[in-house]
Amino acid sequence: MKRSLLLVALLAGCAHKPQTEIRQVPVPTPVTCVDPAAIPAEPPRVARRFTGNARRDVEILAENARALRAWGREMRALLERCVGRAPQQ
Repeated sequence: MKRSLLLVALLAGCAHKPQTEIRQVPVPTPVTCVDPAAIPAEPPRVARRFTGNARRDVEILAENARALRAWGREMRALLERCVGRAPQQ
């Protein structure tokens, strides 16, 4: 008799349904802020163009430095469209 009462008590404890709570949780979703086609191509590397002639190699480097600066300005402009203007130093 005691065993059956204990079994009934244990089974009765499992009979209740847990309370369900529905919550809305905001989930950040990444969005594209720049069209991938608008990303400028990186300037080509120039190491293979070096001749060993210092004067000519400096000209190659200067030309490449200008191209890299222009590329950097374009990339910065694209980035600022996404996140806003960076503070100037």
